[in-house]
Amino acid sequence: MKFNKFIHVTLAFGLLFFLSVKGLASNEPTGEMLKRARAQFYVAVEDEKQIAPTIRLFERIEKIEPKYTGRTQVYIGALIALKGKHAFFPHTKLKWVKRGLAIMDNGLQKTPNDLEALFIHGSTCYYLPFFFRRGDDAQRDFRKIVKLMPHQMDTYDPKLITNVVAFLLENARLTDGEKAYLQMLKGRLKSQDPVNHQ
Repeated sequence: MKFNKFIHVTLAFGLLFFLSVKGLASNEPTGEMLKRARAQFYVAVEDEKQIAPTIRLFERIEKIEPKYTGRTQVYIGALIALKGKHAFFPHTKLKWVKRGLAIMDNGLQKTPNDLEALFIHGSTCYYLPFFFRRGDDAQRDFRKIVKLMPHQMDTYDPKLITNVVAFLLENARLTDGEKAYLQMLKGRLKSQDPVNHQ
């Protein structure tokens, strides 16, 4: 099932958004909470018991730092949609996924140019079963990430961008120009990786 593949891919990326955005000081409580919430998010993908505490953590971040409201709502919506994966009855599964998608969509409307929110929204939509009809939403998110990346990539850890680029090259429907840009970026990031120069 496509949604099960979502679990494996998100875990494979592991800490894709674990590293905080540059500009958030490591000793800043909100920055530390964001790190913890991102890490918990990926654990919650696999462990149903972690969904509720992770939602509470994102809600707390939203109250402390309202500028992250859109991003935190995207994460919360994705977590609520995950409840559908664990529900037993089909109508309950559907209820949770629909509720989560509505929250995710609302969060993305509040922060439409946030790479992190776009990636969580897009990858969640991408791995939903086809009958939710979210494939086009996922592709719009992915193409917007490509468009925004030149202006925002320097605010994220290069390893994070490398993972996003690899995901997009594998899963996004891109123009030849977009593919060429991402391949160039992939090469540039690889050449900057100190591991490749040892």
